[in-house]
Amino acid sequence: MIKLKDILTEGAASKSKVKRMEAMSDKIVRDMYKLIELFGREHMVSTGDAVLYNTKKEWEQLARDANMKFGGWFDYVKNSDYIK
Repeated sequence: MIKLKDILTEGAASKSKVKRMEAMSDKIVRDMYKLIELFGREHMVSTGDAVLYNTKKEWEQLARDANMKFGGWFDYVKNSDYIK
């Protein structure tokens, strides 16, 4: 027999798994920013070299976008039916 509780929680993750995924996403974003900082320091990025400067700026935008997307999803999922 199928229980209503099983139907309602189908496709939902446990709170601990969601917290673990959120911690992983936070680490990914932190590592992205560390990489950008290292890239800037090692290549001595300045506005004088357009390729290096534009690459660094694109990576910074990518890190901001990832942070926003991850954060937005985890804020949404905490208040939804996607958690058991």
